[in-house]
Amino acid sequence: MDRFQIYEVGGRRYRVRTELSGGTSGVGGDNSRGQPASRRNIGPGAKSQRKEVPLARQIHRFIIGHGGSTLRKLYEESHAKITVPNERVKSDSIQIEGLPDEIEKAEQMIEQIVQENIHKVPYTHFISLPISDIDVQRKVKQFQDDVAQEFLRDVDCKTFVDPGSLHITVGMLRLLTNAQVTSAVEYLKSLHTQIYDILGTRSLVVNVGRLRTMEKNPAKARILYTLAEDFEFSDHRLQRLCSFVRESFSQAGYIDERRDLTIHITVIKARAPSQKPTEAGFAEGGHRSAGIINAVPLLKRFDMMSFGTCRLGQVQIAKRFHHTESGAYDSEGCVLLP
Repeated sequence: MDRFQIYEVGGRRYRVRTELSGGTSGVGGDNSRGQPASRRNIGPGAKSQRKEVPLARQIHRFIIGHGGSTLRKLYEESHAKITVPNERVKSDSIQIEGLPDEIEKAEQMIEQIVQENIHKVPYTHFISLPISDIDVQRKVKQFQDDVAQEFLRDVDCKTFVDPGSLHITVGMLRLLTNAQVTSAVEYLKSLHTQIYDILGTRSLVVNVGRLRTMEKNPAKARILYTLAEDFEFSDHRLQRLCSFVRESFSQAGYIDERRDLTIHITVIKARAPSQKPTEAGFAEGGHRSAGIINAVPLLKRFDMMSFGTCRLGQVQIAKRFHHTESGAYDSEGCVLLP
């Protein structure tokens, strides 16, 4: 016969089924009847310990599991009590209580859970080269206005990337704690010498222009971008710089992306409507449905458009969804370029 017990974790309550006759007592239970044999037979000299383990709060839900199921499994297999703080506390740690071998076992299991679920946590930051040239930004804005007026009159305004936030993305990052952010910034700065070995003393100036779609079929495009290519010189410094930084961060364990590096500047990103999409209200020759843009007429009109040249002034670690008053992404730290 089964029974249910209520366990409170971080202010939340979980209803967990336990065996009436022995077994474990649930998440961190104390009664000796429910304790595993290994705990009941411990000698008088053994002492329980408590350890605070750093763990980003974005991972806590995976440690708890559905209805507390993962917490229960952790206790059953490690015999250690695990305390997950209330999400309102915004703590980047958990507590594990038990004997040293029990704590070690729990940490091993938690590490496995993290490795199995880390890819489910959204990226928080990205490495980029911001496009801060005002003239280039102005021309991109004019292009977006022309597109909106002629082809995409009724699309969500967020489909058009804020010209102040234009950038070249080198790689996406998951930096879940302040310590991880600091570590990534320090690592970027440690690459300063190698970056200057690639660039020398010349400023990195690029041509911005020529419209492309990220998707092979432009009739079903989600991302429209413009190329960024070395200006005047043919030594591919931009490509070599981006490849070096990306490869370095990948080898250091910061980047886990598998897609190839594509040097580009996104100018339009299709935004799916919140309600059921229709084609009503869209300009003839260009329509958007369920986050898809028919970019064929846009490419015919703007394929070879140039937005000018600009100097790239820094490589930075930017914070997603956080912007300055000018529209640029907040920077956690950077390496200034010559």
